[in-house]
Amino acid sequence: MPATLEIYAFLKGRPVNKHREILPLTGLRFAAALIVFLFHIQLQYSVFDTPFIRKIIEQGAVGMSIFFMLSGYLLMLNYCNSESNLKDYFINRLARIYPVYFVAGLVTLPWLKIGLGDTGLEMITGSAKAIFIFISNIFVIQAWFPQLFSYWNNGASWSISVEVFCYAILPLAIPALNKLSRRGIILLIVGLYFFSFMTGLSAKLYDGYGTPIFYAMPIFRLPEFLIGACTYLIVKNWPTIKRAWIFQLFAALGLASYLGIIGGWMPLYIGHNWLVIPVVALTIYTLSTDRGPLVWVLSRSPFVWLGKISYCFYSFQALTLMLLATYHTQITSSFPILENGKALTLAAFIFLTALSAAGYYLIEEPARRAIKNQWPAKSSLKIADAVN
Repeated sequence: MPATLEIYAFLKGRPVNKHREILPLTGLRFAAALIVFLFHIQLQYSVFDTPFIRKIIEQGAVGMSIFFMLSGYLLMLNYCNSESNLKDYFINRLARIYPVYFVAGLVTLPWLKIGLGDTGLEMITGSAKAIFIFISNIFVIQAWFPQLFSYWNNGASWSISVEVFCYAILPLAIPALNKLSRRGIILLIVGLYFFSFMTGLSAKLYDGYGTPIFYAMPIFRLPEFLIGACTYLIVKNWPTIKRAWIFQLFAALGLASYLGIIGGWMPLYIGHNWLVIPVVALTIYTLSTDRGPLVWVLSRSPFVWLGKISYCFYSFQALTLMLLATYHTQITSSFPILENGKALTLAAFIFLTALSAAGYYLIEEPARRAIKNQWPAKSSLKIADAVN
């Protein structure tokens, strides 16, 4: 659909559907990106004062679990029985994420601060650090090095490194997942669930390891991705649960209440996975199979359109927040109303949405098409046969 027609549909509130897209899941992508955005704003400016709301927003990093589980679900949907081959698959993944990822890193280069020091040895060490950071980011492996978490754009791009790892694992996992019985699917989900839960619990019980390892290292986020993939197998192979949206609604309210009361008592955000994972899985299941108020809301064209630009919305959050931090005094002196945290949040949201729309139509989509046209796939090895 041309950009002008998509924007027209957005303004008119009409459903937007291309091919077999599950519209509520597209809307859910934006909801997850928005949760993470509010979380980052709250970290920087303490916008929300009401204790219950503040505690929920301060745990907004749980939105990353939505991203990983949704990614697993959608990729399993698209590729579990696909005629696509391995080359197609990896070209599609590269075309989908790398152009925006590259630009998001490029525009935040001014905030890469590595001291080169005064002595020759210090300059060599500083230069080696810079080269190491660049290489790890170019090959999207930075999340495997916890020391890099606080450098440059890594606080935002670590999740792309996790995604790339999950992309690499999926072709190996699909043949095994497709062979699972219903009992096997349940046992795998239970095993993955307990692995993820125990990771967060260990951070509560023992000191010494923090966010860059348990929260951001790819191996510890893989269970969420695979549970998302297994959720698709349940949707595909099991009878649909009628009125599942009612259960989902109460589960979501329960999660919000839990976060609003418990807050940060469980550490590293993944400490909440014991509840977050089943609620997110139920939400994805409901949005894929059922009707209900949430399905209706997330299927409206504003949410669908925002879902389409959600990757840019997430990727350019770091730039937006860095600009706010750098020029906050000038911005608030020019626009005193923005001294109010909620007004500043709204202004940042509008700016980021406009930037994301530009990124989607001018970078993400054109680059995706160009890459796919430049490297047409010719391999005959199908994903489902990757390890057979």
